[in-house]
Amino acid sequence: MKKMFKVAMVATVLAFSGMASASTSTETLLQDSLAQQLKLTPEQIKTVNTLREDAQKEIGKINTDALAQDAIVNMFQTGVWDDGAAKKQLSALGDIQSQVRYQRAKYVFNVSRVLTPEQKQHLQQLLIEKQLY
Repeated sequence: MKKMFKVAMVATVLAFSGMASASTSTETLLQDSLAQQLKLTPEQIKTVNTLREDAQKEIGKINTDALAQDAIVNMFQTGVWDDGAAKKQLSALGDIQSQVRYQRAKYVFNVSRVLTPEQKQHLQQLLIEKQLY
């Protein structure tokens, strides 16, 4: 039960975090799609790939100890609800999501800095339409 709950919590956090949840193949497809849509030059693609790697390293540094907390799992096992412990654990999970979203927004901002004015405008449209941040 504990292991299933932890897996579910990790999946939930990563699903909300977007970039962190993408597998390598999904990331590559997303990057390829954006590169095609924005008509990136080979040099821009190289820069964007470096920026993505940097963002992934920063996301990897995020402390995910909150995912190992068993407060909510223990409540299910004991049948006793603890409002404070539940709020504390869920708040910690929210903090992780927030940190990942921050890194993702920073990544998209850094990508925008290597784009032409036309590409930037197209990226802004994509951000609004697809909420890529």
